[in-house]
Amino acid sequence: MTETTENRSPAQHAVADHLRLLTAGRLDAWAELYTADATFTFPFAPAGMASELHGREALGKHMRNFVATFDVQAVNLRYIATASPQIAVAFWTLDGTATPTGKRFRQDCFGVVQTDADGLITRYDDYWNPLAAIDALTADDPEATGTAGVAGSFGS
Repeated sequence: MTETTENRSPAQHAVADHLRLLTAGRLDAWAELYTADATFTFPFAPAGMASELHGREALGKHMRNFVATFDVQAVNLRYIATASPQIAVAFWTLDGTATPTGKRFRQDCFGVVQTDADGLITRYDDYWNPLAAIDALTADDPEATGTAGVAGSFGS
């Protein structure tokens, strides 16, 4: 990531840690960033994919598939200031490869994150472009790789 840690709010720290741990595949540590009853939403989810997940267990199951499907880094992380240190609005770029196809995966994302008084994530609204994922997961020869598309890759 390309941002600094100086003067970050608790919610901004949570976003940075979320991206760092997720892209490193450290899902056990990543799960600890969330409250047990956290909500994670995907407002632009394509048909067949979950648009909302509830609870740490559901989040972990969903993200295991992400880590297995995409080898990415989060770069150019930046924030929009909010009135509350427990709310963060962040923008970043995911850059890497779709593992099943070997195709490049690059897209700009943004998220709105809410944390509790301890800095744990209670709600994460994840805005990403499903078309970029669909393109990266669509093999030039679908029978050669057997990819199941976005919904299959995320175990919805």
